[in-house]
Amino acid sequence: MKRKTLLFCLILSFIPVFGNVYSQDIDIQNLKKSKDPAPMQKKFPVNLRQSQTPLQSTAQTKFSSQESSILAQMEQLKLHGTSSADAEKILELQKQLEGTNGSTVTKQETNPIGKIIYPGPERDNLSSTTILTGDYMFACATQVEQRGTGAGKIWLAVGHGGLDTGAGASADTIVIFYTFDGGQTYTEYVKLAFSPANKIMFDDLDMEIIENTTGTKYIYLVFGYYTNGYLGERRIGYTVVSTPTLSAFGSSLSFPGQTPSSIFFNARITSDNANYPSVPYVNIVAMQDSIVGNDHYLMTKFCRILSPFTINPSITYFSHSIYSAVAGFIDYGVTTDIAYFNNTNDSLIFVLSGYPGYNQNIYTYKAYGNTSVYPVPSGILTPTGDNLEYARIASNGGSNMTRMIITYTDDYLNSGDYDLWFLSTSDANTWSAATLEYSSLHNSRYSDVIGKRNAHGSFAVAFNNTFGYLNNITACTFNDNFNLSTYVHCANDNYANAIANPKPSFRYQNNDSCLTFWAYFYEVYSTSGNDAINGYLYAAVEGYLDSVSNSSSIIDYFNIMLAQSTSPYTIVDTAGTYIDYQRLGNEYAFKNAPDGNYYIVLNHRNAIETWSANPMAFTHGYGQSYDFTPASSQSYGDNVVLKGTTWCLYSGDVNQDGTIDLSDITEIFNDATFFVLGHLLNTDLNGDNYVDVSDILLAQNNSQLFINKITP
Repeated sequence: MKRKTLLFCLILSFIPVFGNVYSQDIDIQNLKKSKDPAPMQKKFPVNLRQSQTPLQSTAQTKFSSQESSILAQMEQLKLHGTSSADAEKILELQKQLEGTNGSTVTKQETNPIGKIIYPGPERDNLSSTTILTGDYMFACATQVEQRGTGAGKIWLAVGHGGLDTGAGASADTIVIFYTFDGGQTYTEYVKLAFSPANKIMFDDLDMEIIENTTGTKYIYLVFGYYTNGYLGERRIGYTVVSTPTLSAFGSSLSFPGQTPSSIFFNARITSDNANYPSVPYVNIVAMQDSIVGNDHYLMTKFCRILSPFTINPSITYFSHSIYSAVAGFIDYGVTTDIAYFNNTNDSLIFVLSGYPGYNQNIYTYKAYGNTSVYPVPSGILTPTGDNLEYARIASNGGSNMTRMIITYTDDYLNSGDYDLWFLSTSDANTWSAATLEYSSLHNSRYSDVIGKRNAHGSFAVAFNNTFGYLNNITACTFNDNFNLSTYVHCANDNYANAIANPKPSFRYQNNDSCLTFWAYFYEVYSTSGNDAINGYLYAAVEGYLDSVSNSSSIIDYFNIMLAQSTSPYTIVDTAGTYIDYQRLGNEYAFKNAPDGNYYIVLNHRNAIETWSANPMAFTHGYGQSYDFTPASSQSYGDNVVLKGTTWCLYSGDVNQDGTIDLSDITEIFNDATFFVLGHLLNTDLNGDNYVDVSDILLAQNNSQLFINKITP
């Protein structure tokens, strides 16, 4: 029995596809686009086509009577084993089996990928939101312990380093953290420092935890990496780390037939540990681009670990790609993912998306999980007919837990407007589709989904939604029957533009709510919970606005406050947001305020504090959108200035005392005297990154108008 699983080599042959494979199950052209970010609750049935797949399957291995007897012994040990010793017996039987048919190759890897760095006696906990700062953050992965005394302990792995190239490039590092308190504090556990010039691939890191009811647990990481500072080979590495007693080992996978010209990427890992605590199987899949001369052959490679309760396990490699290799072309947007589900039998299900020339489809495959056999096609999903990419699948992995979710990105009418959808099933045969983000305001991509072990129907999702040039993070959870239980459209309060995509997790607090990991280029953060007031803010500052282009000269930051609607107008919550320079807006999230009627209060580092004209009703969920720019009547007391066609906050309140006067002019004059340079300076009123006479004149003009903040 296994939870996520096998890989599939995806080599699409360019054989014509007949029948109605290209027809649309959902008439997406008639689904109304809007500015509402709310997910669509209506679910659309999706036809699973059972034939006309363009993928050519690898021939199945035929077993002799002797081999069938060995397989039967392995099956009994798998179904009834109670210890890691039984897993070792399975491994020995596997070696006997491949000694007769040669369908797999089992071996221990011995070439360390880098240096394991163990922490010293002092460990400093980081803050509850900022986990790591420094180099570029390239990838992250997470899992949660769910058995024994460590249940609820959340693990996070982060790959980071520099972007230097060539043989003299610095080595990247993977650092592993844990949190016991649901994301409030983090402790560094161990580091893997790569060998010189080895660089982790962008967003190519996955994690699995192998745990029995008692005893040592093992954290498995798989990742893609480059040699020679991005200029050498592309390989798949792995690291195994034990807990609570710390030991570690890391090496590279060496697939049969691998050559220096073979390009590997998109490593994924899963297991059936949810259903088999004592004798789990671990499955690893990766894409391969096999290069022969000028020709490229895209395929999927697969390996399995039959006895994973050890630091340096034996690895059983499948001798061939899962599907017959066919000439194609490179597209690293191709993704495969795997899941394990049990429906009286143990099954592995695989999904493939984004294959060049066939990216209007999501392909599914199944295999019996307890035998080393290649998967067979199980159907084609074409929910919308658009280009589909980055499909990820998750299950809950327990006995007779058949619910699964696939998240994927849809390129709306192939126009470059990306939406986030999900497919759901209770039997891997009947599927439905619905949207998670379908507004015209966002490009939503790069989702990941996780299923809580042995919790039927419990899933969490995180993805990027891009507003203008700014990435925001959406996080949501599903309960039984695939209904959304929580949904936060903007979980971040900082830039979320990053190389590493967001990752969802569970925490054992507040009804097992989500913990979402996300990154800026140089930092990694976490946001706990999935309940907030979300909305959109549109505003502009006088000094930064270009009246010709109607855009800001900078990506600007605002503090947004909610004030009670009656005296004394107490501030009840504060949020922050960066305003996109072209759209003059972005999302916000209030995490603490209760439902109620509030004024919106804008606070900016060098502009006059400005209030909304009237209080509005705010509720948890999608909240209110408010635009200060189209009319002066949008601001309390009409306290804004017109520039071009846009109403702006007055510039010049450098010391934030609520008025623009001589004290502000003096601060600007002093900085101009010393030729102060920098980004987002309080005294730089026009955003050109230095303080001079133009900034002085702007503040002086508003001072002569006696500009003050106006409040209820």
